[in-house]
Amino acid sequence: MSIIKKTSFVFILFSIILVGCVISASIDSAYAQSVYARSEFGAGWIDSDKDCQNTRMEVLNAQSTAPVRFRSNKQCHITAGRWISVFTNKVIQDPTSIDIDHLVPLKWAWFNGAAQWTREQRIVFANDPVNLLSVEASLNRQKGAKGPEQWLPPKNQCAYVARFFRVIRTYDLTPPPSAINFYRAFINECRSIQL
Repeated sequence: MSIIKKTSFVFILFSIILVGCVISASIDSAYAQSVYARSEFGAGWIDSDKDCQNTRMEVLNAQSTAPVRFRSNKQCHITAGRWISVFTNKVIQDPTSIDIDHLVPLKWAWFNGAAQWTREQRIVFANDPVNLLSVEASLNRQKGAKGPEQWLPPKNQCAYVARFFRVIRTYDLTPPPSAINFYRAFINECRSIQL
């Protein structure tokens, strides 16, 4: 076989393998896309300790910088407090203006490993206070299901990326190498600025 024929054969073989990989990745991605639903992470906030406060109320209570007020003596529903948004450093006193943000968004987690977890593992992840932040509803919705490589808060970006990275490592999530490289470079840049 001549060198030209060998080169053509190798090129065609490589092209077929590459196309097969792209198609396979597209099918896997399309399958994951088609089966993702918020319900894969449970029906919403849970009350794991059965004290009538669901995870949202527990987080509001824990992250308030002042004593919270409750709707009734049962202390199930918070009606006032004082929260400092880690996205903006602004003070918020009305809990209806707050979303509890999943630092690592559930949909993002799904596409980066959580689809392989059990339903119980996903429910634990969705309600883990380490992954939850009291922030402005508008910014949480702007962020959506994006990781730090696509969206950063206006303030506290270094702490945000460092915490995001810790959570994905704790849960063994597997973003693409380009995202991991971005997080590491960002965190290293933050460290160099702080020195």
